[in-house]
Amino acid sequence: MKNKARIGGVLGAAFIVALGFLQPVRASINLPRAVIVPSGQRISFPWSRWLGVKASSAKRVFVKSGVIHIRAMVPGHFVIRSKLWGWIPWRPLPVDVTSPLYEVPGGQSIGVAVKTEGLVVQGYAPITAEGRKLDPAREAGIDPGDVIIQANHRLVTSSQALQKAVQYAGKKHRNLALGVEGARRFHLRYVKPIFSPTQQIWHIGIIVQGGATGVGTLTFYNPKTLKFAALGHSITDGLTHTPIKITGGRLTGARIVGVVAGTRNSPGQKIGVLANGQNIQGEVNHNGIFGITGSLTHKPLPGGEKPLPIALPDQVHPGTAHILTVIKGQKTQLFSIRILKTYVQWHPHTKGLLLQVTDPQLLSRAGGIIQGMSGSPIIQDGRLVGAVTHVLLSHPTLGYGCYAYWMVKQKSFS
Repeated sequence: MKNKARIGGVLGAAFIVALGFLQPVRASINLPRAVIVPSGQRISFPWSRWLGVKASSAKRVFVKSGVIHIRAMVPGHFVIRSKLWGWIPWRPLPVDVTSPLYEVPGGQSIGVAVKTEGLVVQGYAPITAEGRKLDPAREAGIDPGDVIIQANHRLVTSSQALQKAVQYAGKKHRNLALGVEGARRFHLRYVKPIFSPTQQIWHIGIIVQGGATGVGTLTFYNPKTLKFAALGHSITDGLTHTPIKITGGRLTGARIVGVVAGTRNSPGQKIGVLANGQNIQGEVNHNGIFGITGSLTHKPLPGGEKPLPIALPDQVHPGTAHILTVIKGQKTQLFSIRILKTYVQWHPHTKGLLLQVTDPQLLSRAGGIIQGMSGSPIIQDGRLVGAVTHVLLSHPTLGYGCYAYWMVKQKSFS
């Protein structure tokens, strides 16, 4: 009896596993939690043949060959209800019909300078005293990439303010209480300042930075509100690659004066210098997972670019596309790419598609995707579909992009 029960259990488990490989079962389980459709557009995705669909006749919803098609002309909200095998109620699918989203693609090279919330620890600077090297910050548990927010329970807004707190604690022969935001949480670290006989000042043995600068690419902007999004990925501390909190910053145009081509395991880069704010200028107010957002003071010059519809993630597909970027001066150019793979996403994620540079000119000049190209808009079928985010170091012609839809839907942009 035990053997029969065991065999029955094994067969039952095998049946359940095999059932999970069937397309109708996978489609039933992998339904999105909610769907957003711009009015006048249609979206389609796999649907189980075992799920009967019921929706208002005014909503254009139908299933054909294992694919559900949803189209609605008027903004609003409705729910698609379904039943497994026609009689078991299944999970309802909410559908929001929104007004179409349009943004002007960028592609211009930009210089970014932001102020951080606190001081980012860049590394250690051991102090030589009494014939030996001392590392008070390291011994206190402060790590590179940590952000110093407070000194003796007061906010630290500059390296000068930190240095003043260090001198005060040293002269009083007290430990300096530093409020540090690490990878996981905020905590206090107590550091004993060390007096440097050669410099005649007190030190705690760290190198800090109170801001971040760099060159990237403007992804898009709204022609009415002048709000912009750029970079495609967040500004990080450069050590732990943790996104840094910013208190503000500025954006200005940049001129590309040279390009270092990328090779296998050696990333290339754009060499840019800051230009004046005549062509691009703005304020940065947020640093998120999809890059920075803020407001332009005027439309980028020269103008004339037209807004393009923002593609939904499921409207992006493998095939020919283009990126808009700068490889010389300040003039944007369209370069051909091929989208090799798209990833089904119903929630924001930084890697939405895999792309390959195919344009002979871009391959000759840059070798593929290089640093400074992050944020370059990706255009396909007359839609703004995404932004370049990362390069594959082992194959510089290959890279990742995020969907433009998630960039538009950021709270800091909308």
